[in-house]
Amino acid sequence: MDNLAFGLTFALAALGAALAVGMIGAAALNALGRNPEKASDIRSLMITAIVFADSLAIIGIIVAIIPRFL
Repeated sequence: MDNLAFGLTFALAALGAALAVGMIGAAALNALGRNPEKASDIRSLMITAIVFADSLAIIGIIVAIIPRFL
């Protein structure tokens, strides 16, 4: 049962991050298509948003790992 809980916790965090990064990328491409001269601003905002999404995935992975050692 512990392995199932670990797997689901890990998988849900990774799935959420993957969906978030995909949505961020799609929104950035849409913004670049509408306003191509702002490419550097859009790129920096996109990278910042991806970092936040991945940090939430890392927190989810840590939350999945902590009970294994307690």
